[in-house]
This record gives sequence, C-alpha cells and structure tokens, in this order.
Amino acid sequence: MQNGYIKGITTQTGVAGIQAQLSPPNRLPRMSEYQLKLLEKNFQSNRNPSDLDITLIAAEVGLSETEVKRWFEHRLARWRQQQGLPANSGSVND
Repeated sequence: MQNGYIKGITTQTGVAGIQAQLSPPNRLPRMSEYQLKLLEKNFQSNRNPSDLDITLIAAEVGLSETEVKRWFEHRLARWRQQQGLPANSGSVND
C-alpha cells in the first residue's frame, strides 16, 4: 500500500498510524478519570496503535474508535511538544 491519508490516520505500507494533531478542548470527548488512566496507560506502552489496537482500546475504555483516535492524536501532539518537536507532524522522525 502506498503512503496515504485517511480520516486522521496516516497509512504507510499497510500499517495505520495516528497523525499527531492538537485539538481544541471542546473537540475532545469528555472522559472519566478511569478512562483517562486506561488511555494514558495504553499510550505509555504504544504511542502509535494499529487499527486493531484502537478497536480493542475503545472496547476496554467504553468509547468509540473515533474518540480514542482523536484522544491519541491529541496526546501524541502534546508528547511531541514535550519532546521539543513540532506538535502537528506525522512521525517522530520529521
């Protein structure tokens, strides 16, 4: 599969990845403290989850896949800023 962009997901050689993107707070889903802890735990072990991982995480935390993707995009952008990298970029190698 060639490089492409599909609804906030960058695909590269058949592997989906989260596109780092800061979102305005009103565009982020509201979550409980428990859901945030689970999402953060998953982010610490894998900053760029596959489509299957997103589906499993969404089921685990009780959110839609879209909400989980949006959270990961925002969290990855925040992580990139903390590392001194541009927030809105597709890969850590940019």
